[in-house]
Amino acid sequence: MTASAAQAELYPFQAQYSMYYKDVKFGHCERSLRRLNNFEYKLTSTASVLLGSGSYENNSWFKLQNGLLTAQRYQHETTVIGFSSVSSGIFDAQGDIVMDYDDNQVKLKLQSHVMDIGAMTILLQNDLKLGKQAFNYQWVFEDKVEAIEFEYLTEESINTIFGDMQAVKLKQVTKKNRISYFWFIPKLDYQLAKIEIYKKGKRWGYLKLSDLSFQ
Repeated sequence: MTASAAQAELYPFQAQYSMYYKDVKFGHCERSLRRLNNFEYKLTSTASVLLGSGSYENNSWFKLQNGLLTAQRYQHETTVIGFSSVSSGIFDAQGDIVMDYDDNQVKLKLQSHVMDIGAMTILLQNDLKLGKQAFNYQWVFEDKVEAIEFEYLTEESINTIFGDMQAVKLKQVTKKNRISYFWFIPKLDYQLAKIEIYKKGKRWGYLKLSDLSFQ
């Protein structure tokens, strides 16, 4: 699928994060973007928790050319205590997708702007660069398409590994009693700096940036 992008220029990066359950560190994750050629990129996101008892890896290939971001394919695997779930998908020339989920193949005819999770996160960063304050996306997950929405809240100063920096704060309501907050840093190419997850009004867990470098 193809969607408008804020800029034709992307900056390859490697970002590392520490994950906490309440105030106890229980894992880490990493996002890295590589340029494959002039227009094609690969975004890899990984996470590992509880001494390796759970892991997550998502690879997303997409193209950014003439201001348009086009999702090409993705691979996703989640493992929890010996149980593994694997999915992948290839977008065809019409933007439809052939998906494999746990050895079952599904072909979906997609509406405009449907992407995989990796390409969608890059599009979100670009929409932030455009100054947008409403963020509505559709993305493929396992063997279906889901909607995701972020709400712009404010800009505020937060403490980061680089000191105090101005951040854009977004809100996402995923379930009735679960709310997530996201902070993105404009001066760091709108990289994600922090996530906080609340359940029934109490902070359940959070993620914060521990290292960042641009390639």
